[in-house]
Amino acid sequence: MVDAAGRERRRPPAALQLALPLNGQELQHPARLRRLETGAGQGQSKMAGVVATRAAVVELMLDLAGYRAEEALSDRLALEPAAGEGAFLLALARRLLASWQRQGRPTRDLAPALLAYELDEGRASQARQALGRLLADYGFGAQEARELAASWLRTGDFLLEAPGLPAADLVVGNPPYVRPEALPRERLSLYRSLYRTMRGRADLYVAFLEAALWRLKPGALCAFICPDRWLFNQYGAELRRLVAEAFSLELVLEMHRAAPFAQTVTAYPAITLIRRARQGQLVLAQFSEEGAPALEEEAVSRLRGLAEALEAVRQGQRVAGALPAGLRARRVEMAGHLSAEVRVDWSRPVLAPERLTLLRRLEERFPPLESEGTGTTVGIGLVTGLDEVFITSDPELVESSRLLPLALRSDTEGGLLRWSGHYLVNPWSPEGLVSLEDFPRLQAYFLRHAEALKRRYVARRAPAQWYRTIDRMQFALIERRKLYVPDIARCLEPVLDEGQTYPHHNLYVIWSEAWDLEALGGLLLSDVALFFVACYGVRMRGGYYRFQAQYLRRIRLPRPAEVTPRHRQGLVTAFRQRDRRLATRIACEIYGIAALPAGR
Repeated sequence: MVDAAGRERRRPPAALQLALPLNGQELQHPARLRRLETGAGQGQSKMAGVVATRAAVVELMLDLAGYRAEEALSDRLALEPAAGEGAFLLALARRLLASWQRQGRPTRDLAPALLAYELDEGRASQARQALGRLLADYGFGAQEARELAASWLRTGDFLLEAPGLPAADLVVGNPPYVRPEALPRERLSLYRSLYRTMRGRADLYVAFLEAALWRLKPGALCAFICPDRWLFNQYGAELRRLVAEAFSLELVLEMHRAAPFAQTVTAYPAITLIRRARQGQLVLAQFSEEGAPALEEEAVSRLRGLAEALEAVRQGQRVAGALPAGLRARRVEMAGHLSAEVRVDWSRPVLAPERLTLLRRLEERFPPLESEGTGTTVGIGLVTGLDEVFITSDPELVESSRLLPLALRSDTEGGLLRWSGHYLVNPWSPEGLVSLEDFPRLQAYFLRHAEALKRRYVARRAPAQWYRTIDRMQFALIERRKLYVPDIARCLEPVLDEGQTYPHHNLYVIWSEAWDLEALGGLLLSDVALFFVACYGVRMRGGYYRFQAQYLRRIRLPRPAEVTPRHRQGLVTAFRQRDRRLATRIACEIYGIAALPAGR
């Protein structure tokens, strides 16, 4: 197939053979790709992750990326990986056509200057029709407009075709946000085989970022609006490492309290500029939009002023007057974080320099909470897969040996464990799943709920174990003294269990062979422990943190022998009295901290 410029239009090959620069290996997926092709477009609404971007934000991003009609845009290739109904594509085309017209360039120069992909043919068709109307405004005939629109916008999977596409001067857009569990298993497996950053719980936008970065020419720019969680969360570590190896993160404009999308979504959005170059200076900015203009034209004008201010900050120039309303920005001199051997370490979160300096000092001196040096372990409570069946407050429901006191998050409020009388209906023994024939009342109870239990994925995967919980019991944990940490809270709230309950899945659990658990609880109660979680993790709306195992394990602890008896007793007192101020004062003495730096 040939487009309007005489270029051969690429179809997904019958056998995909891609030599990716990220691992140097040829990846062959002929059968899998054929199956995916035949199913293209089926169920796309469920996995597309489509969130339309406001026109004003699109214009802002193109301004920030330097894609302006005054430039010779016909000499550049702009690439849009997930066009949707054309928010970015139409804006790119308008600027390209204005530039082409101003310079009096031949029509043949247009086709190679713009390329977009859209997975869903319905949305792609709408975008092409809009492109046709735009081209008609510039005097193109119907046939010529259709051919040019078809050249600019292809229906296909950008992630599969990206390695064979030409290098771009700009990659811009709003990639789809899709959790891995929402993707068909075979498609997810193929993406993960192609993109090293698509690991663990990584959202699909992470793969789009990686694919976009590899398509950049030297010195070229990627401008995406997407969640900023990859800068902080564990699942973004590989992407941060990739950026450190070969790219320069130039701008992070957080828009959590703005309205960048056409609909309301909770996505922690940020505009991110990444260039294919050595790491230079970084601008960290925050924009809060109060009283958004009723007309999009007014919003475009307001955000254009924001773009000019950010460009001045990026260039190290003084901004005339105050920054635009709602904008906070600062320029971070990254040279202080570099050495001759080590690039910027984006496997760490993006932090203010003073916080990063303190974090690095503490990481060098103290071991992680979960390590041989501290003798401490972090776990998570039990996931049942069907709480309404596996959790009960009726002590006569089944045989008493099949009921296990279960600690819920609500049992830890106030800093003390107050068991609410809930039990786990327990199908496990230390040897494995019990035989239901040995427990008639348990058998009768599970059979009453067999239909719901067998619908679960864990039961479909192992039909003979249809009555199991998702997680297996850790029997050694039941009678062990341990600390519970509720997951979502404004502060760390460790609570002591003397070995009386088993934790539900929204509680994390810490136990230690070396630490006095009350002293450890006092240390975790302090603002120093919260500092580590705030550095490694994310802060949710309302000021809440996620106290997940991945963050708790990275809290730095002194070795128990390094804590004096006076400090140990002070921590125990602070823990028992829930005195966070006392705990923080003692922790600062132990860690050698004069004061904790504010901010991120």
